[in-house]
Amino acid sequence: MKPFYSISKLLFAVSVLVALNGCKKDNNSTPDPTPEQDHQYSAIVAVGAWPNIAYYIADIPSLTEGTVTIQGSGAEMTGKVYAQDILQKDGYYYHANAGSGRFGKYHVENNAVVVDKEIPYTWLDWSSYVWVDDETLVVFGTGAGDEEVNEGRYTIVKVKDMTVTNGKLELKAFPDGFSNYSIGFAEYRSGKLYIGYQTVSDDWSLYPNMPVNPELNIAVVNYPDMTLNNTITDTRSTTPGGPTVYARASFVDENNDIYFVTDPVYNYDYTSPSAIYRIKSGETELDESYYFDLSSKTSGGKGAAMWYIGNGKAIIRTRVAGESIDADHSFTVVDTKNGSFIKTLALPADKGERMVQAVIIEDDKAYIAVNSADKDYIWEYNPATDALKSGAEFIGGINYILRLEKVK
Repeated sequence: MKPFYSISKLLFAVSVLVALNGCKKDNNSTPDPTPEQDHQYSAIVAVGAWPNIAYYIADIPSLTEGTVTIQGSGAEMTGKVYAQDILQKDGYYYHANAGSGRFGKYHVENNAVVVDKEIPYTWLDWSSYVWVDDETLVVFGTGAGDEEVNEGRYTIVKVKDMTVTNGKLELKAFPDGFSNYSIGFAEYRSGKLYIGYQTVSDDWSLYPNMPVNPELNIAVVNYPDMTLNNTITDTRSTTPGGPTVYARASFVDENNDIYFVTDPVYNYDYTSPSAIYRIKSGETELDESYYFDLSSKTSGGKGAAMWYIGNGKAIIRTRVAGESIDADHSFTVVDTKNGSFIKTLALPADKGERMVQAVIIEDDKAYIAVNSADKDYIWEYNPATDALKSGAEFIGGINYILRLEKVK
């Protein structure tokens, strides 16, 4: 398999587009009908090697058997959306394209990506998102103000008609030597948004030994007025998840507790451990009794993404120790409720890059896309029985599986 290389760091390094004037845009439109889907699941896949890459949405007839191919059934995304940072809900796909200055809503019909609506959009370079309800998407990222000073920003999107409200986040001021924000995980709970972030350097002449501000922050923001409630700061790890437009790094469990995993190497911190934190239900501070050092249980591994599988357990896509985010990954099962390591699943090494939405949960089982050196499968893991078996195989020239999605 040819490796797929992320250009997210390059995009992060370039200047963001000039912001739109004003805060709100109203666009008249007719609500779209529910899109027709052949099957319940889809995958975002890549064909080719950078920079000659094409992206497709592939239909998945079954997670547990058969094959997945784009031959005769793949909808090419190239030209409409940038890459795998595409959000899907109820069969619709959403994408903010900084390069073309548009925010779009799409669906797949007759093996083609159909534009439902696109609006002019340059307010932010998105990193993370959260669904407040079925019709309200909030996205977070960065943009440059009038004096070309970077700032944290948000957009509230009413996806039924794609009207947006833009605003600025109240984030901590930059310390000396730092000039941008890396927006991490985002969760919504009980009228508040929890947004992880870190201050980072834009001085790429220092790469790969970039300055590191040894702390993580979480902005607790009141919704819908978007005022800052409080800021949480911790110095035991850095980079609180994200960018989650590529893969999730947090969840809210059945007890209404928030968990998130950190990935310090993403922002060039090669010394801090990857850790899991908890914010208990009803609280706006970290749970001081809880801190799970994931790196110490995985030979220095780092948590690139995390998915909740129920009953207090989660699967973490864990990258091998080192200074690259585009390295081999394994899948670690942890007891997040009690803060303990369970096992590393006996799967082939997952090759390539960090930005993979690799897991979906269905019927209390985890379905895991693995990009191996040989054949690429969806694997089924049953946490109740600890059984692991191969399922559908990706064939027909697919170079990389980037996202698994449940579309209905």
